[in-house]
Amino acid sequence: MVLHMPWERNLGGSRVQLELAEEFRKLGHEVEKFDYYDAFPKHQSARLGELFRPSFSVKAKAFVQANAHRFDIIDAHQGNLPFLKQELGFQGLLVARSVGLYAFYDEFTKQENARKAPQKIKTRLGNLLRSWQNRREYPLYSWSLQTCDLINVPNHDELAYIRDILELRNKCVVFPFGLSQQRQKVFIEAIQSVEVRLANKQVVFIGVWGPRKGSRDWREIIMGVKKQVPEVRFLFLGTGFSVQKVLEDLHIPVCDWIEIIPSYDSDELPRLLSGATVGAFPSYIEGFGFAVLEKLACGIATVAYDVPGPRETLRLLDESLLITAGNVEQFSHKLVSLLDMELENYSYLTNKCLEIASNFSWEKTAKQTLEIYYKFLEASKN
Repeated sequence: MVLHMPWERNLGGSRVQLELAEEFRKLGHEVEKFDYYDAFPKHQSARLGELFRPSFSVKAKAFVQANAHRFDIIDAHQGNLPFLKQELGFQGLLVARSVGLYAFYDEFTKQENARKAPQKIKTRLGNLLRSWQNRREYPLYSWSLQTCDLINVPNHDELAYIRDILELRNKCVVFPFGLSQQRQKVFIEAIQSVEVRLANKQVVFIGVWGPRKGSRDWREIIMGVKKQVPEVRFLFLGTGFSVQKVLEDLHIPVCDWIEIIPSYDSDELPRLLSGATVGAFPSYIEGFGFAVLEKLACGIATVAYDVPGPRETLRLLDESLLITAGNVEQFSHKLVSLLDMELENYSYLTNKCLEIASNFSWEKTAKQTLEIYYKFLEASKN
């Protein structure tokens, strides 16, 4: 497993490969990883240090060249190994994995930059540096998809893009994210009664606070819901920013009906979700949306924007939960309708959430992934 981020369960991007690796080991396979800290053990947090440091792909290439003979399969995050297998000295199966296709995120970034107001010099310099880094790395993402044997994506929108736009239709497969059986069991055990949860009138959001996750839309969503359900409460989990920063962005003073938890350990999530009534996820772009799946596993129906990622799960539950991106009025209205559900209907929806979540299993995905990897591995040898 090769990835340009820390091998850390609390990070969604790396969690995919980490948890799949655990399942592969259960099936008797040996799995190693080469992550960000393997490449840069003396990490420099300063932007200037990052500017002059070799790219992760250069470090990953050197590692593979020295160790290629030990591996049958290399499962690398997109852009991490943008090299021909001959350059790497590797004869096995080379997989490029997307946990959110770079081309989609790049398009969102361009749209976001076009919307931004004029910025201070310091902010502009920071954005210019990030823009330069993105331009330097963009060809790596594209080339890694060209040079690999197989592309592994988490949703069907990405499959369509790779098939129709990049015309790499014969080597792309979709494998959704999942949860382990133990993780699903812990979520179910944490769930409070439907009577308690419906009475709580609590809306929960999981995600880092920022424009991509809908931070600019949240004030209107909150005000729209509170106008119709005055007793509503909101819970923001994993914002990555302080309570003060989030409330400042919302233009709402400190109050007892908005709770903000900047960070939490993954094992704490079932308890934190146990009493929530409904979920909200106004994200503009996702690879899959762990936040949606984990709420479903806790029996919580979630309203989300109709974008790649959340579609993979919510279309199976109720397509009316998918709202046109940016339509905050419709988003708020849907949350209100869920908060005001009759107990019998809410109980039915809860059970349906659990049923759908159970189909997204790491055990199942791991077995299916290996079946495809074996097939392409044999083909790569011929």
